[in-house]
Amino acid sequence: MSNMFRNVSPIYTVYFSKSNKSISSSNAENELFSFNSYFLTNEFVFDIMQYILVPLLLAVIITMVILLIANRFYFENKIQQKKDISNKTNNFLTQIIFSNYDAKSIKEKIKLFEKEVPFKKNWCKGLILNTILSFKRNVTEVNPHQMLMIYRYFGFQEYSRKLIKSSNWKNKLLAIYHYQILDYKIKTGYIRPYVHEKNKFLKSNALIAIISLSDQKLDFLSNYESKISNADQIKILDIIYQKKTVLPEKINEWLYNKNSSVVVLAIKLMIRYSKTLTNSEITYLFTSVDNEIRKETFELIRHLYIVDANTIVMNQYNQETEKSNKITALKTMAVIGDANTKDFALSLISKEKDLEIKFEIINCINKIDSTFFKTFKIDDPLENNIINRILLHVNNPYLN
Repeated sequence: MSNMFRNVSPIYTVYFSKSNKSISSSNAENELFSFNSYFLTNEFVFDIMQYILVPLLLAVIITMVILLIANRFYFENKIQQKKDISNKTNNFLTQIIFSNYDAKSIKEKIKLFEKEVPFKKNWCKGLILNTILSFKRNVTEVNPHQMLMIYRYFGFQEYSRKLIKSSNWKNKLLAIYHYQILDYKIKTGYIRPYVHEKNKFLKSNALIAIISLSDQKLDFLSNYESKISNADQIKILDIIYQKKTVLPEKINEWLYNKNSSVVVLAIKLMIRYSKTLTNSEITYLFTSVDNEIRKETFELIRHLYIVDANTIVMNQYNQETEKSNKITALKTMAVIGDANTKDFALSLISKEKDLEIKFEIINCINKIDSTFFKTFKIDDPLENNIINRILLHVNNPYLN
């Protein structure tokens, strides 16, 4: 470092020596020029790097390495701590759930358990709550009232209440999830306002939770104005199936609902509960501009084997413009069809150019009369070749 400032000392002499008055102005200018020249040299830059920048860089690197090691140690320690608490929680809940403890004993044991873990830490509370929810969701032998009691004795009902009252919609979703998994029926009042929420995720989860928690009939769905997605319809059907809910008495009135997704859900419910439709109801549904309603109507006729609707299905096929609906109609005709259906399908073979639809036409005829194509021929050799190739796949679906 002394090397760095060896050319600086003359300047100090110029400015701070008691004899500086005796130095001529020309000497002072020379010394100042020498000082300035030193700072412009490579030697000065090298000294700066050697004595300041390199030590500073080394100090930063060493500090970062120490922080990374400390961080790694902290996280590994935290992961191990979480594993230990998770195992301890699992063992504790297993002991509580599968033992004949009364409410008072359970409450006392929970208080003791809270002292054994860092329960005041949010991450610890979250871990314990998730374990309780996992037990309720995955262990079929669990008493739901007992799980709800454990949840309340840990004080988690207050945590869920804060989440549902939060302004953050993701927190609300989490609270709704808690109530639904725990089958916390008395909390439906908290959830119901969100059934008509603008946020589609919140609205969807609230609707599913209300259906899951409510013991009432499903009639309230007939007044539901928002669109019910296909995924939500499947969830609703699954919940209804598991709960063995009674089919709404006025389910037929749902067919005339302005909300097309409610109509589709009604049709799916009718399929699940084997509730048949009249020909007038079928005809009405086929007048819908909604493609999904018409498609589900074809599905209902096929699954419930409504043979009387055969003529209606053939007439509707001629009016269909949606390819998927035509294919569904042909699959339906293959199940409920008769000789008239075979003749109708036969009239379509040469006209139809779409191979997927042609495949279903040939499959429909073959299902109604498996011997028909043994003697059937068309004058056009190219068309005959296409039909024969399709027949190979119809008779052997494993062909590529």
